Amino acid sequence: MVRKTKIVDNFTSEIPEFLDARSLFLSGGSTPRDYLETCISNISSSEETVRAFSHYDLAKARTAADASTLRYRDGCPQSPIDGMPVGIKDIIDTFDMPTQMNNRMYDGYMARADAACVRAVREGGAVIVGKTVTTEFAIGRSGPTVNPHNPLHTPGGSSSGAAAGTASGMFAASFGTQTQGSIIRPASFNGVVGFKPTLNALSTDGVHPLSRTHDHLGVLGQSVGTAWAFARWVGEIAPGQDTNGLGGPLASELDHVPVKRVAVPRTAGLDELDDNSRAAFEAQLDQFRAAGITVVDSFDDPYLADLARRLDHIVDISLRMVAFDMRWPYRTYVERYPDEMGPRLHDLVKLGHEVTLDEYRLMRSERDDLRQRVQELSRSYDAVVLPSSSGPAPEGFEFTGARTLLLYWSFLGFPVFGLPLMEVDGMPFGLQLAGFRGRDFELAQHANWMMRQFG
Repeated sequence: MVRKTKIVDNFTSEIPEFLDARSLFLSGGSTPRDYLETCISNISSSEETVRAFSHYDLAKARTAADASTLRYRDGCPQSPIDGMPVGIKDIIDTFDMPTQMNNRMYDGYMARADAACVRAVREGGAVIVGKTVTTEFAIGRSGPTVNPHNPLHTPGGSSSGAAAGTASGMFAASFGTQTQGSIIRPASFNGVVGFKPTLNALSTDGVHPLSRTHDHLGVLGQSVGTAWAFARWVGEIAPGQDTNGLGGPLASELDHVPVKRVAVPRTAGLDELDDNSRAAFEAQLDQFRAAGITVVDSFDDPYLADLARRLDHIVDISLRMVAFDMRWPYRTYVERYPDEMGPRLHDLVKLGHEVTLDEYRLMRSERDDLRQRVQELSRSYDAVVLPSSSGPAPEGFEFTGARTLLLYWSFLGFPVFGLPLMEVDGMPFGLQLAGFRGRDFELAQHANWMMRQFG
């Protein structure tokens, strides 16, 4: 399969799906260097417009691809991601490239060591192309990246460059992070797959923190299979400290496991959709029904209706928990470098001052209770379905998109795939396929089936 994305009016990127290319690496029909050169051609053609990178090093990437080519020639690839060109979000430490957080305070900053996830990527033989643009500290001011489907529109935040670069064929996958909506929303806006694993399934050591209760390391990829292979390898080498990684076999191929029954909680977040986006979502649900999937709405299931109301209650709670967690190091940043910090960071630090420890404990307790209630849905449903954003990417760059629909599963810390299944006004619009804690592999199989059936 060849992925194509229109980049402005006169250029269309093309890149083979990595798992298809890997089959050719194994048979000798192509090489990782050949694949990288396709990515480099796309960078040459579109990076000036898209601006997905904060830094890249093509010479080092070529050296890594050549080493991978030799391993495949000798029949000894290091992992299922050996030879995969990848991006690294620019809040993740790399010892050989600057980590700058989209903040002048960190201009030119070089970490002394790789983040755990980057070390895992190197050990797997993947080809690091460069660092991808993030919003300021993954929550503040936008960077220079534009949406490759229409450069007058936002790529979404905060994993802006990761999503836009994947869509543009500059690499097969990239690390992203999500505190509230920063993987799944840009995946929706750019028409790529986003995967936010169960909270702490992947190590965040070496990733600049925002919120210990919300920060997820995840990936954006050209397909479910590519995203899963990338994340699964990282989970094998660098799992989170309190988990066993992602589960499932360490292999490059996923099964297609049919989805039989999904829940649709009619939360207030759905009210943010415009008429065209709402119509696209309802049409997608109709496609599911026509394919034999049982779709259950809140008004058909009292338990689900009660959960929808509870999920809406956490919108304010989530932000207050994040603000409390951000006290370290952001209080110091704001005090020492006030002029370098954007207004949103100032506002969140101020909000964090207002949250007491007793309130924080109550919020965490409420989350624990809600987690148990939502986990109960796994007895009756394969997954929960919601839009991946409140519509397609809005025009302009000050606003990177609403996050309400993304907050629910970020707050819970349960896994989600964002699937590029819908389109509105000629722009991508994604679907959230949300799962249950610790069942990432099962969700990946369902997501793979969904893309095969409806993608």
